[in-house]
Amino acid sequence: MKKKLLAVFYLFGFFGSLSALDFSLRLTPTLMFPSHEYLDKEFGSTFQADFNIFNLVTLGLDGAFLTVTPEGLSSGINFASLGAGLGLFYTPVSRLYLGAGLAGGLYTLSYEIDSTPYSFTDLYGRAYGELGFRINPNLTVYGNGGYVCYFIKDSQPLNKGPFAGIGLKISFTLGKKSSGGLTATLEQDSVIYPLFQQVYGQSPIGTIHITNAESAEVRNVKVYFRAGKYTSSAKESASIPLLQKLKTNTVSLYADFSSELLKFNEDGKLSGEIVMEYEILGKKKVAVQNVTLSVSNRNAFIWGNNEALAAFISSNTPEILEYAKYVSGIARNKLYTGMNRNVQFAAALMESLRATGISYSNDTITPYSTYHLSTEVDSVQYPLQTMNYLGGDYDDLGILLASCLESVGVETAFMPVENDFIVFVSANLKAKNVANHFADLKGLIYDEEDSSSNVYFPLSMAHFNEGFAKSRQAGEEVVKACKENEAASYDFITTHDAWTIYPSAVYTGSGVSFEKPSQAEVERLTDLAVKDYIATDLEPVIKNAKESGDANKIGMALVRSGKYSEAKVEFYKAIAAGSVSAMNNLANLLLMEKDYDGATAMFKKALQKDPENKIALKGLESTKEKLEE
Repeated sequence: MKKKLLAVFYLFGFFGSLSALDFSLRLTPTLMFPSHEYLDKEFGSTFQADFNIFNLVTLGLDGAFLTVTPEGLSSGINFASLGAGLGLFYTPVSRLYLGAGLAGGLYTLSYEIDSTPYSFTDLYGRAYGELGFRINPNLTVYGNGGYVCYFIKDSQPLNKGPFAGIGLKISFTLGKKSSGGLTATLEQDSVIYPLFQQVYGQSPIGTIHITNAESAEVRNVKVYFRAGKYTSSAKESASIPLLQKLKTNTVSLYADFSSELLKFNEDGKLSGEIVMEYEILGKKKVAVQNVTLSVSNRNAFIWGNNEALAAFISSNTPEILEYAKYVSGIARNKLYTGMNRNVQFAAALMESLRATGISYSNDTITPYSTYHLSTEVDSVQYPLQTMNYLGGDYDDLGILLASCLESVGVETAFMPVENDFIVFVSANLKAKNVANHFADLKGLIYDEEDSSSNVYFPLSMAHFNEGFAKSRQAGEEVVKACKENEAASYDFITTHDAWTIYPSAVYTGSGVSFEKPSQAEVERLTDLAVKDYIATDLEPVIKNAKESGDANKIGMALVRSGKYSEAKVEFYKAIAAGSVSAMNNLANLLLMEKDYDGATAMFKKALQKDPENKIALKGLESTKEKLEE
């Protein structure tokens, strides 16, 4: 049995020499309270040499020495034991140490009677619990207590009883040593695209391997990333409640990049810092690790996830916002009452961009027609770049137009197709009313089964140079072709939905100025585009209304096309037949023409027929306010 125990002890030593293990020595002066009446209190000490395994288990040598002088003997009885121990320990808070364990092995009992020495060897076993205070990572003061039993032949206890003691635990590391602090290594998943500067706050840049090189476990580890002017704040990437000594934890790295990232006009490197705040035995510390990240140029984009293109569309680029508001302000003063407002705004913005000198120009280096179907890195322009360059490829023009529309509150969508890029404009119109505003419904996008769904009309960027009317006509043909081709799959992407995943990157401040078209030119070009819309869409709507014989419906169709005098004639016909809707429609038309007395009289006439009519009641309040001004 002695040989077997020695073999186990040698194995412990060999294993410890090969690994980076915590090793501890414990010496505990003890007092034993034997259960046998003939034995008095026993004084001695225990000795333990343990390896720390998994920061939970201790395994090692256990030894003890006790001495007692029983009644009838002139000299004391000595118990010397040596065995193996197995324990568990836990540190619920930084300085508190809890432990429990079992130990067993061989003991030798020796004593003298009349100067004649006697001794014999047998088995012993003990169980114990510990409660300690960690002075520092290497030194712990503790108290322990437990029960020990020394056996003799036939497993009868020769000596047994509880014991207690106060001891000192000294810990150190075998093999790899702790160098102090926390260290971090970064694995970057892919190059950083400045376009997605806001995305990296939610989607990781890569992974960080945090290693605890302190002399004890650390707690409440918080990991941040910062990169000077290239980050708006130190973004918290992870929180690690507990990290054991010499252990590594892998977490994701996030960043709160600033608009400075858009100044990378070439592929390059960015220097940053991983900041690790933590606590060791209740003391707060900070470790900083320098890292270098690979960054692509600001215009880099890889097609595949087409929703990501929405990040180029910006409603907040100051130069684009100023331009769009200038144009929409001119258009607003010339709006046709009853005609779809978004059609008029889209016509004004597209025609004004053309008047500014912007046109399609083929990208010979990374052409849209080739690159949007590949996985190679494309170069896409921000809206301000297209404005400054006075041109761009199909996708560049679409991004600029969509940005202008979004800047004035007109929602957009887009769809990349093989030889074109389609920008969709929200008509802010429910599907149930679409036939009152458009002639060819097949060229529009809306849910035919949902009467409340929004309606979008298309504009082809391949026909940008030909103007709003041709662009709209060509866009409708593309939509119809897509609908007819059941085998094909096309991405219809609403900008606002895409923004929830890929927020817009605001590229601004290039310092290049551009001239706006004159008010007269904007009005002239918009009027031509609107007249084409009247001819292609509203005239057929008027024709259909006339075929129905409904005078009020005819009147509304005439109002949408700007034929107010003709509309009044139809409204009066409907009023003669007792139509309250026609009364309200005529009153609103008179209100638009600032004939407040006529509008008041007509709203009152509607209320005589229908006293609870909400339209008439609200209209009457409006005319009253106008008369009081």
